Amino acid sequence: MTFAVVALILVGVVSLLNLAILLVMLRRWRALEAMGGGGAPGQAAAIRMIDRIPAFSAPALDGTTVTERTLLGKETLVGFFSLTCKACVEAVPLFAGHAERLRATGGISLAIVHGDDSAGSELAALLGDVVDIVIAEDSAAELSKRYGTKHYPTYAWYDRNGVVTSAGAGLAALRTELVAP
Repeated sequence: MTFAVVALILVGVVSLLNLAILLVMLRRWRALEAMGGGGAPGQAAAIRMIDRIPAFSAPALDGTTVTERTLLGKETLVGFFSLTCKACVEAVPLFAGHAERLRATGGISLAIVHGDDSAGSELAALLGDVVDIVIAEDSAAELSKRYGTKHYPTYAWYDRNGVVTSAGAGLAALRTELVAP
């Protein structure tokens, strides 16, 4: 009888410990999502290595029309940023460093800023100072959906033929994964 009581107490303690660990993990996961991490680098981007630059036409902040043909023939770095993402603002200097190195080799960088009134936002202005093309999109996020973006910030590096060579989501992806082909 005492053996059954001890076993029952032990099962209860292990169950409580398991519940505590689960709650800590859920809290950490929510904190990462709130910071724009969205998961493991490369996992949350939803941009696959076999993907190509999708067909699109959108006005840039400078008034020019940008299409997929604007990007083909050059190595291209595309970044997706959101006005509601804290990590997106922190990502601008890292993205700018990649864009500058790419520009030095004849490549082009494109930033897509998502959110209502994104054209006049501080984030769009910051990006406009460091990348070649900035496109502002409203909350419908048609361009982000066309690329397959699900989390912000997300990045994709395309070769001259428009095929993805590297992609990822979150600050960690920008720090480690985006290496020029």
